[in-house]
Amino acid sequence: MAGQKVLIGEATGVSQQQSYELYQQVEEQMKEAGVQPYYVVEQEMDLRMNGLQPGASTDTSSLAVMERLGYAYYLKAAVNGIESGTGYNRISAAEQRELQAGYGREPEDNTKAIVNYTLYSTSTKQVVYTLAAKTTMTGISIPEKEIENGYRGSKTVNLATTPLAVQKAYKKGIKKILENCQQ
Repeated sequence: MAGQKVLIGEATGVSQQQSYELYQQVEEQMKEAGVQPYYVVEQEMDLRMNGLQPGASTDTSSLAVMERLGYAYYLKAAVNGIESGTGYNRISAAEQRELQAGYGREPEDNTKAIVNYTLYSTSTKQVVYTLAAKTTMTGISIPEKEIENGYRGSKTVNLATTPLAVQKAYKKGIKKILENCQQ
């Protein structure tokens, strides 16, 4: 991919604004790796003049047009698997005792996001790489001061937001693609 022009599609599963922010986040990262990134929305006029819609299709004729325009690759990203942590959770000493005895499960308070990538080669008109980048952001547990029958309750605080989890997953995925697709 080094030295090549890569057309980056609008991320699905998030707002147009967040998709653009994700692109801006990784643009410099890609340039530092020697890749020339181009965002599909910024190239909209040029793409439309050549018969492509901004949400570029990945059929062979669309990939051929992209190749003719000088793009070596087309990268699609889809954000899914978004889960938001509750932000605050409390477990009493009695509940903690039951959990340690093996009854029930501690409630999960994680913020998660998954970004699925598909990288197409415009010269071969085929998928050359796929990746699912996942980020899980867990809360911080703080034990309570009071002890009841030898057990302490706890409070869990998770201040992570889903946009932050998406940003981390997106950036992590681009880094992995750049590492694995350098030729």
